[in-house]
Amino acid sequence: MTRHEAYVEKGWEEMGLAHLFVSRIREDGSADFAMFLVDLLCLGVKDAAFEADVGEIYLKELVKERLPEDYRERILPACAKKLIEGAVAYAEKLGFTPHRDFRKARKVLNGIDASVCPREFAYGRDGRPCYVRGADDSDERVDRICAILEARCGADGFDYEDPGETDDEDPVVIREDLMEWLDAEPESVPRFYQASGLITAMLICPTVLSPLKMLDVLWGKSGRVWEHEDEAREFTDLLMLYWNLVDAVVQNALAPNAPPGERIFDIWEQDFEDDEEHGGLAMSVATMEWARGFMLATEVWPEAWGDTLTRPELAPYWAAVNWWADFARKENRDQMIAHAESSPPHTLNQSLIALARALRPPASWHGSPDP
Repeated sequence: MTRHEAYVEKGWEEMGLAHLFVSRIREDGSADFAMFLVDLLCLGVKDAAFEADVGEIYLKELVKERLPEDYRERILPACAKKLIEGAVAYAEKLGFTPHRDFRKARKVLNGIDASVCPREFAYGRDGRPCYVRGADDSDERVDRICAILEARCGADGFDYEDPGETDDEDPVVIREDLMEWLDAEPESVPRFYQASGLITAMLICPTVLSPLKMLDVLWGKSGRVWEHEDEAREFTDLLMLYWNLVDAVVQNALAPNAPPGERIFDIWEQDFEDDEEHGGLAMSVATMEWARGFMLATEVWPEAWGDTLTRPELAPYWAAVNWWADFARKENRDQMIAHAESSPPHTLNQSLIALARALRPPASWHGSPDP
């Protein structure tokens, strides 16, 4: 007898983007599985993958790697199929076809009766298509998608969002807004620089980590009580703006033509210029908080880092980050100063760049085939 299991990443309804994992398991323990990245707001199935006849142990490890237990929830297979097929139908009406691998991946849905799903799913946002630009969407791709939407819906019949830019906010404002928001939260919630370090670590982690995982780190598994849906959306939008800002800092530092000393972490001398007497100390404290946030990502998601935390060739770089994270210990300060004065020097920035070059994963679960 064959049975199906399905999981979805938590928080998908707020984001309008669902990472789904569906498996078809046989009596002998072998299974077929498929992964889907489903855009409920506009584009339908943006990415898909399928693998047939895998073992039970491999399947469990894959689920654990792609959707760790604390960040996934079960969904009825019937509802997973209904959600996927509804998104495909919605996107096709707008002129968009599913990812090229969807035809293979949909095989895992055979035998599931979507009609028994008791839930109803909404597509679009506020009754309109909403195209949210992906991190890897080129300007040409954006123009093509918007042209298709304009032809189908009219110039005023759809919404377009680019998380990387706003009309009235620059990077300084984004940083200040997030800083003010986190400063107003209870003391148990990480502050801005610790959150910044956490995001940087998530971006270079060998396993792709969803920005939504940040919410559990900030407020725990029980989450935050929002006054209303718009407040939750306002924060997640702000978080995504800052996530993209940090991603740009990382990419600039790793670019082949990056100048020597290009900084990979979002701490800058000008942030502390107003404090002439204590500016240097304040920047050091911010750097310590940032390093603690970076290392926190290795503590919260240890399985996501694999063997990279123990690889001998990376040990000096991890040590440099740890020295800053635990700067209060005198032996750490002494070692940090010694390595900064060595030849070649091992500074925090150089160590982070070395780690990022060794660990940064290829783009995954981004984009979709050109329409």
